[in-house]
Amino acid sequence: MTGELFGVAMFCITAAALSLMLRQYRPEYAVFVSLGCSVVALLWLLQGIAQILEGLEQLFEGAMLSGELIRVVMKCLGVCILTELAGQTCRDAGENAIAAKVELAGKVTLVLVSLPLFERLLGVAERLLSIG
Repeated sequence: MTGELFGVAMFCITAAALSLMLRQYRPEYAVFVSLGCSVVALLWLLQGIAQILEGLEQLFEGAMLSGELIRVVMKCLGVCILTELAGQTCRDAGENAIAAKVELAGKVTLVLVSLPLFERLLGVAERLLSIG
């Protein structure tokens, strides 16, 4: 994975230099270089992301957690990655206000996805309080 990190880093540095040069003469193309670099870097790292997800699944299964919990955590990770990618892409395009809205949408989505966990947690707390 270290070799892939080096490759992604070099690719991103090259794209950043190209984007910087384009920004002087054709700023509209600089945004496309940045967006293309983001997509290529993400696709390049999908194997590493898949390994992380497999490791998390094994960790959760070893802890004997329910499938529902695993699904919620995986959805939350996906929302976080997508929100970060979209927000940074908007920032690269100079749209900080839009990036802030994307991040807010990501936070709202995280809360919505996590609601079943909050309900289960409250149910467990209620049962514990009724026992005592």
